[in-house]
Amino acid sequence: MNKIYSLPLILILFISSAYAHEDRILSIQPDGSIPEIPVAFGPVALKISGLGNPAPTVQFSSGTHRNNLPICVTRYIHTQQMKDVFVSGSWYHNESVLPYYVDVEFYEPGYVQGHPYNSSFKILFNLRTAQVIKLQRFVADPSGNGGQYRDVVLPKGCALSEHAA
Repeated sequence: MNKIYSLPLILILFISSAYAHEDRILSIQPDGSIPEIPVAFGPVALKISGLGNPAPTVQFSSGTHRNNLPICVTRYIHTQQMKDVFVSGSWYHNESVLPYYVDVEFYEPGYVQGHPYNSSFKILFNLRTAQVIKLQRFVADPSGNGGQYRDVVLPKGCALSEHAA
């Protein structure tokens, strides 16, 4: 009897693991290029400057598409150093659920590497169009036992689409 129940369970686990994926950790070279992304997307780069200033600059490009984030977005970035920027992405999942993307996480001052929960500002870029898919802030619980994602609502007049080409 156990064998009858085991086969469907094994089949379900195998199928679900085939659909599951983890983001791939990416690196940013000194020129901003991200070498781990397949060449089929064209050159992909993330250029960040002015960290530690009230409004750093962020430019994401993928192939022929470029997105210069406006100050009304970059003012949410409080990261002080490039070592506190974490980049990951996915281009091997079902795009009907979520477009292929690059996820950029800007950790807040006080970031502790290896700590499971750190406050951050996250930008999810579409890998095919360079447009912003989502902006979120993760607010870590002071106890260190979790936190909460919050969507970022941009001020009136702050248009992301004007800056993507």
